Amino acid sequence: MFTYARAFAFVTPKARSIGASLAPSYPANHRCSGAIHIGPMRSHGGDDVEGTTPRKSVTGILYDIADGDSVPTGSFPNVQLYTKEGCTLCDKVSDVLRTLREEQPHSLSAIDITDPDKTEMFDKYKWDIPVLHMDGKYWTKHRLDVDEAKDALIQARTGDFVEQDGEPNAAEMEKRMEERKTQ
Repeated sequence: MFTYARAFAFVTPKARSIGASLAPSYPANHRCSGAIHIGPMRSHGGDDVEGTTPRKSVTGILYDIADGDSVPTGSFPNVQLYTKEGCTLCDKVSDVLRTLREEQPHSLSAIDITDPDKTEMFDKYKWDIPVLHMDGKYWTKHRLDVDEAKDALIQARTGDFVEQDGEPNAAEMEKRMEERKTQ
């Protein structure tokens, strides 16, 4: 069983700027002067940590092509947004895609990387959300502008979209860092 705890790091302004570059997917939500909220963090065993608010899963369909006009769903892309509760960058990416919903029909579903059954996705994407996939292929991470989204949606609809380079994998990066420490 997994439990979720909130973790806080108290840092100086200089460390805060360094930390922001190391973990760009977790924007600083200041709870008090000098604190950066980086939770929820995953820990193994036991029940929810006492005094914390239970987390809410954001997994689900945000909108479906079938919700709009009567358009055959097989001919339009399905975008998967890897996210977690409270991810403001994820909200911005979702807003960009919503603006193109009518012009470039597509479905958008959210996959919460903190769900207990998504540990593999959490291990890969924990430092890089939002991460986007198009029809199951890695597309992009962190940010998205309207022109980039429009181009990729057109490519996907015409069958020209290919998996992009640079898919994040925090677990592999952490493994390599550990190996370097032992050398």
